[in-house]
Amino acid sequence: MNTLYDQKPYWLEQILKSSHIGILVVDKDRNNLFVNQHLCEMSGFNEEDFLNSSAEILHISHTTYKEFARLAFDFVLKGESVSIDYQFKRKNGELFWANVSGDVVPNQNEVLWIIVDITQKVEAQQKEVYQKNLLRSVLDATPDLIFYKDYLNHNGYYLGCNSAFEKFVGKTHEEIVNHNDIELFGEEVGNFFINKDLEMLVQQKTIINEEWVDYPDGKKVLLSTSKTPFYNDSNETLGLIGISRDITEIHTKNEKILHLNERMELALQANLDGLWDWNLLNDAVYFSPRWKEMLGYLENELENKFSTWKERIHPHDIEDILSSVEENINAETKYFERVHRLRHKDGSWVWIQARGKTIYDENHKAIRMTGTHTDITEKRALQLKYAQQSQIIDQIHDSVISTDLEGMITSWNIGSEMILGYTKEEILGKHISIIYLKEEHQKLQDNMKRLKETGEVHSVVHLVKKCKIVIDADLTLSLLKDESNHVIGFIGYSQDITQKKKAQDALDFQAHHDALTGLPNRLLFNDRLEHSIKKAQRNKQIMALLFIDLDHFKEINDSLGHAVGDEILKTVTDRLSQTIRKEDTLARLGGDEFTIIVENLNHAQDISFLAQKIIDELSTPIKIEDNILYVSSSIGISLYPDDGGSAQNLLKYADAAMYKAKDEGRNNYQFYSSEMTELAFERVVMETSLRESLKRGDFIVYYQAQVDAQNNKIIGMEALVRWNHPSMGIISPAKFIPLAELTGLIIELDQIVMRTAMIQFVQWYEQGLNPGRLALNLAIKQLEKKDFLLMFKSLLHETRCKAQWIELEVTEGQVMTHPEEAIEILNQISALGIELAIDDFGTGYSSLSYLKKFPIDKLKIDQSFIRDIPHDIEDIAISQAIIALAKVLNLTIIAEGVETKDQKEFLLNNGCTNIQGYYYSRPLPAKEFEKVLIDGIDNKK
Repeated sequence: MNTLYDQKPYWLEQILKSSHIGILVVDKDRNNLFVNQHLCEMSGFNEEDFLNSSAEILHISHTTYKEFARLAFDFVLKGESVSIDYQFKRKNGELFWANVSGDVVPNQNEVLWIIVDITQKVEAQQKEVYQKNLLRSVLDATPDLIFYKDYLNHNGYYLGCNSAFEKFVGKTHEEIVNHNDIELFGEEVGNFFINKDLEMLVQQKTIINEEWVDYPDGKKVLLSTSKTPFYNDSNETLGLIGISRDITEIHTKNEKILHLNERMELALQANLDGLWDWNLLNDAVYFSPRWKEMLGYLENELENKFSTWKERIHPHDIEDILSSVEENINAETKYFERVHRLRHKDGSWVWIQARGKTIYDENHKAIRMTGTHTDITEKRALQLKYAQQSQIIDQIHDSVISTDLEGMITSWNIGSEMILGYTKEEILGKHISIIYLKEEHQKLQDNMKRLKETGEVHSVVHLVKKCKIVIDADLTLSLLKDESNHVIGFIGYSQDITQKKKAQDALDFQAHHDALTGLPNRLLFNDRLEHSIKKAQRNKQIMALLFIDLDHFKEINDSLGHAVGDEILKTVTDRLSQTIRKEDTLARLGGDEFTIIVENLNHAQDISFLAQKIIDELSTPIKIEDNILYVSSSIGISLYPDDGGSAQNLLKYADAAMYKAKDEGRNNYQFYSSEMTELAFERVVMETSLRESLKRGDFIVYYQAQVDAQNNKIIGMEALVRWNHPSMGIISPAKFIPLAELTGLIIELDQIVMRTAMIQFVQWYEQGLNPGRLALNLAIKQLEKKDFLLMFKSLLHETRCKAQWIELEVTEGQVMTHPEEAIEILNQISALGIELAIDDFGTGYSSLSYLKKFPIDKLKIDQSFIRDIPHDIEDIAISQAIIALAKVLNLTIIAEGVETKDQKEFLLNNGCTNIQGYYYSRPLPAKEFEKVLIDGIDNKK
């Protein structure tokens, strides 16, 4: 049984496709009948994926999910509505949440599923729960006792606490909340806690107090409790937050501090740092044994006095060091900290990290300065090494860039500035993607991911200079690690290989192209042919291969020389290149043999037009120096899939067909299949006959009435062309219009019809017959001509026809080929006062967004939707929808192909009053139609 979705109207399809909810229709066996674009985008599956599958395409591969889905489906089929939140999977395996609503389609045994992506909503809910749980986990993980109380509505009732507080009270969270301290701890302890609360609330600031308390298990601890008020937006005190920390251990440790002094002395002796202690009152200095050891001395070899240190300071450092010491003594700095050099016993210099602090008495007089010296000679040497390496990297001409783990640039050498144009000041802190093409941002992310997995990545990338020039770069990425071998960023080393790549591309071009003509050679041709066959196989298209051989070329070469022959081959190349489409492949196999690959043919015989055009083009004389040369060609044609599926066979068959063309007298083309040759020649004969008839004027114009069905009055007519062939009689437009469009003769034919109809129309108006409006069909090739408007205005002037009498009809499919260009030219036509109509509406591919942009006045319901009314429910629905759409867009509506009274009554009842069809009148020659204008339409109609 057909459903409403088997032959859905274009407008319904567009509405469903543009909807922001997912829509899926399945039959009783759960086979998918229809899916809209939004569900495809939501799930990642395309329309073909859905329509070739069942409803289970979205379900997670788990029996529980599938069984639940089956039960829900059966539930809906019984007439019950369903609305649930459900988890599906996308095509890439990613899971997502959706709200699914299901209803049965009346009388169809089908189910309509409405699917709304609620992933963000679910994730937000999960995030909220996660954050609450996280906060609770953090509070519970804290050993401190945390609680908060309400002092706005209740006198100290607990609002909440953490698990540490629950343990302290010996009760659960539920037993603590909504109770006060007296209820939890008794009157004495409770009143103590409440009084501290009130003290804090009165002072409106944080207070800290210490108290010894007992845990339920008898453990006695010292708690340091801080209590802080919290407020609402109106700065009104709501309550307090309390944090109690167990300081029992700290209290105990304080009692042991005296014992630690002795241990400190022992620790200093074992420390690798040198200790110094300077008494500023008597200038006495203590240097620890380690301090003297760093300079190569034993403990008794150096005196403990200030000059021992001062005399060993490097001359270049002494002024800065003494100045820093003085600043610290004068309290200008909090700490003394400097790097300087001290002379070793052996005469070398030791790099020292000096740290110290001045101690003052109660009158703030400096009485003592103490600190440490650390030997950093090895570290300093390493820093110097790194500095040298950094200088080398900074000066090389290749680009070296480092970033942090987020991709933000942290270093930029001179080579990077030379290659990419940015200075260090302009680029540091920017994201590395600034130097990548937008199209390669994904490649950058992929490289970063691989780098983390493998430790090094090598690739060729396109980088963008500051001046927006794109260069080719050979890039090596590696990991940047700290001294602990932890990854802290990335390093990119790149070389500009633009010129090198151009040279390589030139070599590749030479390897794959003919040196004389620049065309693809046999090697590249074979690759293109293989690719074209696969493409045609994948898209189920027709592909043609033309094998072209120049006739008698050898004689020209032998008589006039190879230089003339080469010039002929270049001229032939130019002519062939101008004859074919951009997407076709022209190649030279060698000598005078050329091939052309033509893809995406609608009809196999269409290639005959190109073959004949090539023969005509190559037959034009070629002038080289003082020679006028005539070159003809023989062309063989093979077709995919008719003649085979392999590149080798297609080339062999096209070659064989070419020799058949030579046997037929040269300067012609032959198909590998003789039947195709005959069919192509028939079309050539038809085209020739069509051209001759255009010259002779064998075409006549018929007119079909357009009637207001409310009063049976003629409101206009459509001009329709007929071919009055000298031997075959009247030929239907269906047989010659497609050929006229294919050959471009439709332009001349259209202009003949327009001129003839306009002249006749003017005569009828001058006779006082009031014929209404003249509807003329307009081919898209007319619209594409730059001089169309000029020609049309000239035609109106020549025939004295008024613009307001004319209506131009364009088919929906034609204007949607290049909608933006069509909108521009149609606006110019509309500006002349000419009405515009969309013919065959409902059979094309127009979207509602474009339909609103077109300056159209009328929609014509295609006769295919009228033919089976009122018996076909789908045609009824489509016609009603088009009528409704026209009313919404404020457009006139007319139905064509109306043949019965029932069809007329249906259209009238649904608001379409304008009718065209055999019910009122067949297309008639001008003399017969004039009689209809005089007598009027039969009122019995």
